[in-house]
Amino acid sequence: MLKKIMGIFKNFNIGTKIIVCYFIIAVLSISFSTFIYQEINKRIMTQKVGEMAVQTLKTIDSNLNLLIYTVNNESKILLSNQNMQNILKNANYNFNYNSQTTVNRNLTEVIQSNMLISSVYIFDNYGNRYFVDKNVHKSFSLEDVKNCEWYDELQKARGGYLIKINGGGLFNQPDQTFVSVIRVINDLETQRPIGTMVINIPEEAIASSFKNITQKGDIGILLRDEKNSDIIHTKDVSQFNIKESTTYDMKENHYFHIEKVKGSNYIISYLKNNLNFTIISIVPFSEISKQSNVYMLVILCMLILSGIMSFSGLIFVSASITRPINKLIKSMRAVENGEFKKVNIDTGNDEIGKLKNVYNTMIYKIENLIEQIKREQKIKRKAELNVLQSQIKPHFLYNSFDAISCLSLEGRNDEVYKIIKALGAFYRTSLSNGREVVTVKEELETVTSYITIQQIRYDNIFTVSMDIDEVVNKYRILKLVLQPLVENSIYHGIKPTRRKGKIFISTSVKNGYVELVVQDDGAGISEDKLLSIMELSTKGIGLRGTMERLSIFYNGKSKFMVESKLGEGTKVIIYIPIDQEGSNE
Repeated sequence: MLKKIMGIFKNFNIGTKIIVCYFIIAVLSISFSTFIYQEINKRIMTQKVGEMAVQTLKTIDSNLNLLIYTVNNESKILLSNQNMQNILKNANYNFNYNSQTTVNRNLTEVIQSNMLISSVYIFDNYGNRYFVDKNVHKSFSLEDVKNCEWYDELQKARGGYLIKINGGGLFNQPDQTFVSVIRVINDLETQRPIGTMVINIPEEAIASSFKNITQKGDIGILLRDEKNSDIIHTKDVSQFNIKESTTYDMKENHYFHIEKVKGSNYIISYLKNNLNFTIISIVPFSEISKQSNVYMLVILCMLILSGIMSFSGLIFVSASITRPINKLIKSMRAVENGEFKKVNIDTGNDEIGKLKNVYNTMIYKIENLIEQIKREQKIKRKAELNVLQSQIKPHFLYNSFDAISCLSLEGRNDEVYKIIKALGAFYRTSLSNGREVVTVKEELETVTSYITIQQIRYDNIFTVSMDIDEVVNKYRILKLVLQPLVENSIYHGIKPTRRKGKIFISTSVKNGYVELVVQDDGAGISEDKLLSIMELSTKGIGLRGTMERLSIFYNGKSKFMVESKLGEGTKVIIYIPIDQEGSNE
């Protein structure tokens, strides 16, 4: 009989199991507790008045500090935004619509993602104002900010923030109160002031920060600023004797007194926080507030007895839940190692069994999704690579036709023949029957054809020397890698110097990479331009295009180094991993 009952219980869902167990325990516990409670029901214990008052105030203060901390973090994110920094550093007296649009877009993202903020105002050092306001915008200028009595205090804060009500006098709304977080925006590099920020927290956000406290009962909260002006109150407090000043009443930073209103007692508590605000709470409590050690002892005994009974039931319920869960977790451990395997454990028809089925369905869909993503990424990589490679061939073809036309006009037919033959050889090797990868040897043949064309075109203004490791020739690399680099050496290195130059090309194997080097003794590159090249922010399709193509094809595992000094030339080094797709023999 017992075995049959346990079998039925096993197929119950978890909620039903808990209800059945705790119903039985509750009946036994309540029946016993009711008898004892009837004997001592007139003895009621409340928390100590002082402890309750202080705890309530500290909870409110913690919520306020958390609110200010959250908004302060948002302000730090804003002032460290690179676009914001650049716009404020480069500001002038002229209005810049693009800068205004960029900053306002950043501000809009902040206030839309954070309900604690109703508006943000930023001034640069030239008085230009950037703002976003959920309500009607407040009309004030940088001069108004500088004329405020707290402005000197803000400057002394050196990037720290000030908390002021309604901007410390910058604006006043007849039906709306704001807590303003005001700070100076410093240049992240020089730490010099480049602007001023005002973030407004609306009254509703402040009230919601301690909403959970006021919902617990008939609790009233009053918040006052350093001038003893009301910021917010959650209930009508006119019937209470709220002290105008608590400076001399407070011991340490909190104080309370008890007041009877309409036959009910209230604890009116005061706390001066580190924001220089006074927090006042009005908490009702029962007429019967005397404590009884006997009552505490009896309640303690009841709780211990009830706890023992509840714990016994909890062990039973927990065991029936945790055993299959532990089995399920053990089967899922393979996911931590990247192995997506279905679990196969014996469960009933409860939530654990449903969880197992859902998990197995999820694993099946994840496997399909991973395969789909892999296919899509391969297609995307192929498309991006084709776009970049398609830019290179027309780029060189235009220059070659230009050279042929010039030679033809000058009657240099032998050289026209050589350049056309070299051009044919270049495209024969570079096209490579549609292959993306070629051997290093084929790549060098392509470069040799290109060099022949350019030497004829520029009347041998440069010479080329090569140091080729024959071992490297058999490895396969992405095609058209060296040609754009040689082209850059000619056009941006040797040609601007107006003197005869040298180009050096070498290949070798180093630490599992194919090393390709193109070096010239031309004009060189400035530090700023060299930095923009390494950050892929330079224009053109030479270096940038080659770097992007390598990064896409080798999934970011190739390396690209540029060494250069003005007047001394440039050295470009490429490292292509041998063990990557398209790089092996």
